[in-house]
Amino acid sequence: MEAGVLAHQHRHMVPCTEECKRAREEEEDDEKRCRVCLEGEEDGPLVQPCACSGSIKWIHEHCLERWRRTSPREDAAYCCGECRDYYRDALSIKLLSARLQAERMNGQDISLTLDTLAQELQVQGMHDEAEPLYREALEMDREMLGSGHPNTLTAINNLGQLLQIKGDLAAAKPLCREALELRRETLGDRHPDTLTSISDLGQLLQDEGDLAAAEPLCREALQVRRETHGSRHLSTLNSINTLGNLLYVKGDLPAAELLFREALQVYRETLGDWHPVTFMLTNHLGQLLKDKANLAAMTSQHV
Repeated sequence: MEAGVLAHQHRHMVPCTEECKRAREEEEDDEKRCRVCLEGEEDGPLVQPCACSGSIKWIHEHCLERWRRTSPREDAAYCCGECRDYYRDALSIKLLSARLQAERMNGQDISLTLDTLAQELQVQGMHDEAEPLYREALEMDREMLGSGHPNTLTAINNLGQLLQIKGDLAAAKPLCREALELRRETLGDRHPDTLTSISDLGQLLQDEGDLAAAEPLCREALQVRRETHGSRHLSTLNSINTLGNLLYVKGDLPAAELLFREALQVYRETLGDWHPVTFMLTNHLGQLLKDKANLAAMTSQHV
């Protein structure tokens, strides 16, 4: 009797066929309703603008735009109120730009909107448009709060990171150094924000090709993160990869290999073999081993 029950259950666990999947999708399409007006596609096409799932993932574009324009929520213009996913579209920039202009005209505090709009522009690849907003926010924070205030330090870091992304390392470096120095003074050497500044400056110096100056910073960030977060924390894994890449470029292949293998093992255990991060690191390790084999072959030929 138990064997029969198990066999019956097993038959129902057979993976769904393509026809079954299509039928489920068609059934789901038949049930699609806008989460705002509760109407179907007869009132316009339904879209999935964010990470919401289930019945609330569908919405008419015109219903969504009306909500984003009129909602009392301050972040409704650029962020879903349910899943907190960012829309990252042209309307986000348009609404934030209009808000910034209105706040300027009314003499309101514009610091939050300045920063939010700058970040939105940066994420959408509009770096030249984001830069003057970051500079204005930093100037305001320095004048009103002082250079050592956490908000000012964040503004320094934001501008420095943007300039680094744009490839203007000469302009980014003094900002990264200032942020690190002030965070060491105000927060201490082991604070997460200080460690972020250490890593940022180390990466910048590595991008400049100054590996000798970058290495001690990368080692410091990794050591403290191991001690405070453990070896499996995301920030620690980032530091392992950063130092591994530096040592690889430097030509210390055995040391880089150990770090890549350590990070890869954790990623495989936590993310799986086919996650993009795991796949990327697997390729890095494969290239390193290829370079290591080529180097060994060249060395043996000269012996």
